[in-house]
Amino acid sequence: MTVRNLDDDTKRGLQQLGALHGRSMEAEIRAILAAAVRTTTPEDLRAASAADIDRPGLAERIHQRFVDLHLDGELVIELPERTTTVRPNPFEDAASADADDQTPR
Repeated sequence: MTVRNLDDDTKRGLQQLGALHGRSMEAEIRAILAAAVRTTTPEDLRAASAADIDRPGLAERIHQRFVDLHLDGELVIELPERTTTVRPNPFEDAASADADDQTPR
């Protein structure tokens, strides 16, 4: 297992705890994790799962962000007027010429 992005203070604290208990930082982390799992009850796990379920999902969070715009179910986006012209496709003439020439070879 790899734990990324530990800040220096946390890493230093784990090293100090390990030294205090006479073990390496890695052994200290194993001991901390094992103790956390041993002391966690099924009720704790259910409570943590319930907290995750009660947290709004992505769609709800997006809705909450835009609900104050009072759109009344209608969204109107005004597009700017086109200021450039569409360039012709340089391959279009060649493709239509090939389509006209359907003689078997």
